[in-house]
Amino acid sequence: MKTVVVTRFGGPEVLEVRDVPIPEPGPGQVRIKVHASGLNYADIMQREGLYPNGPKPPFGAGFEVAGTIDAAGSPDCPWPIGTGVMGFCENGYSEFAIAPAARLMPKPEELDFAQAAAIPCQYLTAYHALLTLGGLREGQTVLLQAAAGGLGVFMVQIARNLGATIIGTCSTDEKCDLIQSLGCTHPVNYTKRDFAAEVKQITKGAGCDLVVESVGGNVFDKSLRCLKSRGRLITLGAASRQPASVSAIQLLAANWTVSGFHLSGYANDMEAMGKAIGDLATWLSSGKLTVLAQHRFALEQAADAQQFISDRKSTGKVVLIPGS
Repeated sequence: MKTVVVTRFGGPEVLEVRDVPIPEPGPGQVRIKVHASGLNYADIMQREGLYPNGPKPPFGAGFEVAGTIDAAGSPDCPWPIGTGVMGFCENGYSEFAIAPAARLMPKPEELDFAQAAAIPCQYLTAYHALLTLGGLREGQTVLLQAAAGGLGVFMVQIARNLGATIIGTCSTDEKCDLIQSLGCTHPVNYTKRDFAAEVKQITKGAGCDLVVESVGGNVFDKSLRCLKSRGRLITLGAASRQPASVSAIQLLAANWTVSGFHLSGYANDMEAMGKAIGDLATWLSSGKLTVLAQHRFALEQAADAQQFISDRKSTGKVVLIPGS
């Protein structure tokens, strides 16, 4: 089978497509015939050696797929052969992938496999950041940075479904039009307008109840100042590669809360995960959630696909399609 390997830390050129034997699942595992591999910014950080406690080269790229169960490592496997699933795995940029059976979810009938590959990481991150951790509710105001990306388009729609007022930042007018069509109340092109000044005007100086950002550096610092008293900022990453600074005096003076978020910390919270999947089913069946996965690359184009994300050209999910 074909798989993509990170040969050393570096740019997209370190990704290498290799032919390797098809893996066999062990106890508690299944083998998935991959129909779509999800790309996430974490993949790029791992490739660059910037991901906290990330793998060391050489390692298989990717950790998120949608496909069909191809083989089971245990006779009591809960997934019949041929079942459509989505979830987390090893070496996700592959034609076949091994995954713990417990870390899979059934593929929603409303979605194709490319769309389903957007759910495990980006939908669940958006849901838990906004609701489980952020406690967002109707009538509140939220500032969403990078609102047109794979994670951002989910956050916009979830916040809209909750009845929140949404301020979303994007790098182009076209992206602003997209998030507005998805329910963003106030799209802001940050290349033309200062988002902090826009927040101040929109909220009449009150600030936001919640801010979710993944850029770090100056964007983090400015985002923090967009909070109202007793507001919360959730940071999901540092795409700018610049560390953010937080003053304890600044936090206590304004009663601000700053929280880091990593999805792995929610994996074993069955109640929260159950609610997230239940709401997903409700929103999909009622037409209140659109899954965007129009950027589809061949497996052999993994380097191009990652560069596409780094260049901020993507809107919604980017996926690899093995055999395309």
